[in-house]
Amino acid sequence: MRVTAVLIVVAILAAGVALFARDNPLVTRAQGYAETVATNAAATYVTLRTLNAFLSTAQEVEVGGSLFVSGNVQPLKVLEPIDDTVERVAGAIFVVMAATGLLAVALGPVGVGGWVLVALACAIALIERGVGRSPGVSRPLLIYGGFLALALPLAFVLAATVADAMTDAVWLRHQAIIAEITRGIAEVAETGTGEEEGGWIVTLIEPLGSIGEYRDFATGVYGRADELVASFVMILAVFLFKIFVLPLLVLGGFFVAARHLARRATP
Repeated sequence: MRVTAVLIVVAILAAGVALFARDNPLVTRAQGYAETVATNAAATYVTLRTLNAFLSTAQEVEVGGSLFVSGNVQPLKVLEPIDDTVERVAGAIFVVMAATGLLAVALGPVGVGGWVLVALACAIALIERGVGRSPGVSRPLLIYGGFLALALPLAFVLAATVADAMTDAVWLRHQAIIAEITRGIAEVAETGTGEEEGGWIVTLIEPLGSIGEYRDFATGVYGRADELVASFVMILAVFLFKIFVLPLLVLGGFFVAARHLARRATP
């Protein structure tokens, strides 16, 4: 009789949590963590694409021929390998950003599905007890439902508590390097208010209007290209660790435990 009462209470609680999923603090915190990573990835992507645009424009700067050389040359074409690398890293960051956004959206519905499975498992267990059968499918269903409802968001919540402490040193060091190398772009973007005609795009482009300024900017980027690319790669690694590697490690432990319990529960 006591087990029956517990199953009824759990079924009611699971159904209630599924109905009021928006107020679930566990899922809300997990979604907040994923959204924060997605926002940081978006900011990095914008920086990469802005740098990509500057490098692409710089490559098109032509210098006329001298008395002994006819035609025009594009001396800043040496930036093309750097530009291509920046574009590839930007593409990878975009994939991470999109996947993280998808996770932030999916955590809620997946959690609801988990609680529905828990309620369904309790209902099946009540039926099994009513007809005098030993627990069958209800136990594995309860375990996997609990995995989706609790383990999945909990993995991201646990990751959120330790991820920053584990990656802050790498993040801050390489963000400082990127900011230093791309200081010219950052300063122009910050001074653009967007209120004047043409907005901040005009403000961003105008300071590099001469060949000399393009050359100076390109020289600075070219001279520290290895540091710049390495820093962007490390930033990408931080995103991958925070949203995939660390949560998957925690989730893997939960999954192994859930599978072990489900196998033991199956007659």
